[in-house]
Amino acid sequence: MRDKERMSGRYEEEESTHSRSRQARQRARKKKKKKMIVLVIIEVLALLVIAAGAFAYFYVQNQYDKIETVAFQKHEVATNPDLPSSVVETSKGYRTIMFYGVDARNNSDLTKNANSDSVIICSINNDTKEIKLVSVLRDTMVQTTDGKYHKLTDVYAAYGVQEALETINRNFDLNITEYVTVNWYAVAETIDLMGGLDIEITDKEAAAINQFLWETSKSTGIASSNVDVYEGVHHLDGIQSTTYARVRNVGHHDITRAERQRKVISLMLEKAKQSSIGTLNDICNTVFPNISTNLTLSDILSLASDVASYKIADQGLFPYKYWDQSGGHYYVYCNTLTENVDQLHTFLFGNEDYTPSSTVQTISDYILDYRSEHE
Repeated sequence: MRDKERMSGRYEEEESTHSRSRQARQRARKKKKKKMIVLVIIEVLALLVIAAGAFAYFYVQNQYDKIETVAFQKHEVATNPDLPSSVVETSKGYRTIMFYGVDARNNSDLTKNANSDSVIICSINNDTKEIKLVSVLRDTMVQTTDGKYHKLTDVYAAYGVQEALETINRNFDLNITEYVTVNWYAVAETIDLMGGLDIEITDKEAAAINQFLWETSKSTGIASSNVDVYEGVHHLDGIQSTTYARVRNVGHHDITRAERQRKVISLMLEKAKQSSIGTLNDICNTVFPNISTNLTLSDILSLASDVASYKIADQGLFPYKYWDQSGGHYYVYCNTLTENVDQLHTFLFGNEDYTPSSTVQTISDYILDYRSEHE
């Protein structure tokens, strides 16, 4: 409160009015806390991904300018010209957003020149407010809009975020136009501000955290220390948790890593729900400057209006059926793309009437032939 010279009479009355005003604001803040948005941004630079941030109206409105917004508009994001009518109709009942965790070393450009090491499709049912998350394996072979074939992770770095969105739409018969990208720093700092995470890990995972922790620490500028190597529940700080979600050499490559990422997402979401207003403010200050998105302030506020009803209903991994290549230039091949995309539409939207477009069918045939030739 501003430091004023207090006098008797009308000044005492003014002080009483200020006191009542402060109390009213405090009650309003408590009420707004119940409407926090679980816009869980989740991310991983060279792997982790997605950090969950809970944003109250006040903080979103006052800190939106800190977010890095992009030049392209949502209507400029291309979809397949032969997109099935069932997809167009079904998607009206959902809001689908792409979440990227990028390998933006030293917190550099978030829109290009960095691999998307974490790719998550987030589908929100407009009626039930249920959220479904699908982790897409970063090494999945996809076709870009110029007809070339790449690993999914390389598309973001080579072409930029708009092409990354259009490639997802092209290969999976989707019409996603919105995205959120976060780097390692935002994830690690958010976890630290939440007080760390209690994660059950194996002794091999603990050893792997120690092996790669220095790299995460160096790229973010955040100090940390090694974890004790044993199997059980560990209380991990931000860098340790982020490195845990980056671990790829324990288990089955990206498949196990994607499971770790989803575990971190769930734990962060629970922490966000329990965070105080002060913590949420600190998270906004930290996360917003490390976000790239084409969501407008209006978009974020519309999401925030229903936050109390949001819940993660299910999580999955794409492709559902695949081959992976162990030697040489490692790829994950959909077996087949058409069957996997069919299952994806059933999982995300409950669309039983989906029939793959000719574009997806052509890509599927090419991948089968390519895989056969390079075995």
